[in-house]
Order: sequence, then C-alpha cells, then structure tokens
Amino acid sequence: MLQQLPQLLAAGLTVGSGYALVALGIHIILRATRVVNFAQGEFVILGGLLAYTGVNALHLNVWLALAGATVAGFVLGLIYDRIVLRPAARVGELTVTIASIGTVYVLLYGHALIWGSLPEPLPFFSGGERDATWHLGVLEIAAQQVWVLGLLAAALGALHLFFERTTFGKAIRAAANNPQGARLVGIDVDRTRAVSVGIAIALAAFGGTIIGPITLVGGAGGTAIAIKGFVGAVVGGLDSPIGCAVGGLFVGVIEKLIEGQFSYGVADPAVYSLLLAMLLIRPQGLFGSRAAVRD
Repeated sequence: MLQQLPQLLAAGLTVGSGYALVALGIHIILRATRVVNFAQGEFVILGGLLAYTGVNALHLNVWLALAGATVAGFVLGLIYDRIVLRPAARVGELTVTIASIGTVYVLLYGHALIWGSLPEPLPFFSGGERDATWHLGVLEIAAQQVWVLGLLAAALGALHLFFERTTFGKAIRAAANNPQGARLVGIDVDRTRAVSVGIAIALAAFGGTIIGPITLVGGAGGTAIAIKGFVGAVVGGLDSPIGCAVGGLFVGVIEKLIEGQFSYGVADPAVYSLLLAMLLIRPQGLFGSRAAVRD
C-alpha cells in the first residue's frame, strides 16, 4: 500500500479534478437558484461526447474540441435555465429539484440514442494515441494527469477573476446573495441566474472533456459523478467555492485510496458514507459557515 500511495494520490487528484468542477457547478447553481442541480453529472457526460464529436466528426484537435465543448456547455446552460429551471421555479423550489432529476433521464437516454451506451476514447492532450509519462522515483505521472490539474487550476483562476474583478461577476454575486436588493439597484436577476447556470454547465462540459482521455466519455456514469461531486461540495462546504474544489479533490483521493486497498465495490459505499458523516458531524462543511446551514 505504501509503495502504491504516490500513484494512488496522483490518480485521486486527477479523478477528483472532475468532481471538483462538478462541485463548483453545483455551488454556482445553488447560489443562483437555491436548489441542487442533480443533472450536473449528465452534463459532464454530454460535454465529453460533444468533444468526441468534434474530434471524430469535425476533425478538430482535442484543444479546439475542449473549447467548443465548453462554449456549447454554456449555451446548453442558458437553454436549460430557460426551458427547465425558470418555468419550474415559478411553481416552487421542490419543483426545480424534481425537474433537474427528470433532466438526468432525458440526457441519459438522449445521448445513448445518439452516441450509443458504450464509453468512447478521447485523444490525449499531449498528442497521439499513447500518453507521455514521466518517472519520479516510484511515481509514474502521465502527461494527461498534469494537464488535468493545470486546466483545473486555470479554470479556478478564471472563475475567481470573473466573480471578484468584473462588474458582471459582482452583479451575479449580489443577485445570488440578495435578489430583491439587486433588483432595486437595477440588476437583471433573471439574466444573472441564466449566466450562472451557463457557467455551471460549461464547467461540467469542460470537466467531462479534460478527464475524458483517462476515464473515457459517454456511458451511464453521470449519476455517480453528480453524487460524488455533491459529496465533495458537502465536504468542502456548499457555500464555499474553494471548499467545493478542495472537497472534490478530497473525494477523488479517498476513492482511489480505498480502491487501492480494497476494491471498487467498497469505494462507492465509503464515499457515500462520507456524505452522511459530514451531514451529521459538520453539515456546513470544512470551509463553510454555520450561517449557511441556518439559511
């Protein structure tokens, strides 16, 4: 186990990067709509499949496919908000939650009809059919793992700059914190919510593409991805973007460590048990505030 530890940590951080992006998307939509988007995992699958189509049907390189899938994810987020979340919100928050669960099955069976139910490979970001690797003592690091962590850091940096340094980003935060007050000062709350959903789904598509060369794209794993991303968000703190990112990475590491010691069949129940333990012991998460729990 000790000899495998560095390798398992590297694998966990790689998979956890996908969970971190899912957790961030859940956080953004939760702040904007006050509901959890359970369809986030299926948008991860869809984003990877869109990149796969760009590579195989449009003959784009994987970098252009990544950019195209991310932009397509943003547009899909705007559509998702317009035809699903916003009409459901007129009825109530519970209706929005149910609508997001219904979206899971629409996307699951929809992409199976178009792309099939079997996972498909994406090219490695380092180019070629085989991924480059580096050896650091007993640790073997694949180039794709480095790209995943680097692209996660770039996404986090871009989000921080957008929400903290731009006028529209600050307007989104104001509308999420106090919709009524935001309307009084002239902020279009419906528009900021739509953009928030667009950003969240773009993150999902981005995540599905960057981990696609390692985990493959497509298949029926969207629900598991959404749940593990949600566990990461709860562990880190649903009201904390940094906490969500750290929580997602933590869940990925825990999952791989347990798989390395026991088996895949043990890892999933352990991760889900972690969700229950956090809700009982520290419901605000590691980086969250108690005020968020009361709200």
